[in-house]
Amino acid sequence: MLLNWEKEIKIIDPGIKFRVNGGWLKTIEKLDKTVKNGYSLVGDFVKSGDFDEEYYDGLYLDCNKEGKKKSQQDFRLFRLKDGKLRLLDMIIDGDATWAVEFWDTIEEELENF
Repeated sequence: MLLNWEKEIKIIDPGIKFRVNGGWLKTIEKLDKTVKNGYSLVGDFVKSGDFDEEYYDGLYLDCNKEGKKKSQQDFRLFRLKDGKLRLLDMIIDGDATWAVEFWDTIEEELENF
């Protein structure tokens, strides 16, 4: 399905300062619990921004970097299904163990997909 990632996120979170200091988007296909950081979320990085791009049903993790002096990293976990993007969970200004906080939600979503 063709989506404009920036526009879709701004509908869900109108206050977001999208990619002010960078960021990324990746799919989440499985977990690797042998590591306790972002590498535990296994998937591929995909293009995202203020343009139309083809996205497929599944889990997506968006990292948006905001802030002036020290950039904070905000993480949002989404489910795309039947053309609808739904926010599942989010972490604002994540610390070193931010990924572990998503594990329960990801496991549940992967089982039900």
